[in-house]
Amino acid sequence: MEAELNASLGYEKNQKGDAPTSNKRNGHSPKTLKSQYGEFQTDVPRDREGESEPKLIPKYQRDISGIEEKVVSLYARGMGTRGIHDQIQELYGIELCPEMVSKITDRILPEIKEWQSRPLNPVYPFVFMDCIHYKAREEWRILSRAAYIVLGIILRQKAIKIS
Repeated sequence: MEAELNASLGYEKNQKGDAPTSNKRNGHSPKTLKSQYGEFQTDVPRDREGESEPKLIPKYQRDISGIEEKVVSLYARGMGTRGIHDQIQELYGIELCPEMVSKITDRILPEIKEWQSRPLNPVYPFVFMDCIHYKAREEWRILSRAAYIVLGIILRQKAIKIS
C-alpha cells in the first residue's frame, strides 16, 4: 500500500523534492480487515487530499478473503510460516501472526493427503526421473540426503467421430 501511495503521489516517503503535486502524505489510518480465519488490523497510508485510490485493498473494503490463496500459494512453493508472515507483511503491510498462517495452511492438508493417496495408473509410457542431493543436519552430524522427483506422462487417445 505504501508503494501504491508512492506511485500516486509521484515520490517516495521522505523524498518530496520536485514532486509534480501539492498533495502530501498524511500518516496512516488503522483498518480492521476480515478474512475466513478471523480479523486483524493493518495501517493504511493516507494522503492529505484523499486522491489516492488503493488497488490492493480498495477503500471501504473490509473482507480480504483472497489473501488466504496467496498464503497457500507461498506455502505450496515451500516457504515456512515465518517466511510467509514476513512476505505478507512486506508486500501488503498486513500483520498476519504465524499462528494465523498455520491455520490457513492447515486447511490444505486434507487435499495434500488425498493427492498423495490417489490411485496411480498401472503403466506410464514416459517416465522422467531426477534427483537433487543436499546436506542435512541430523543429531549433530551433517549427512548427504537425496530428494527424488518422478514424473509420469500418460497418453490420451482422441475420440474419432465417424459420420
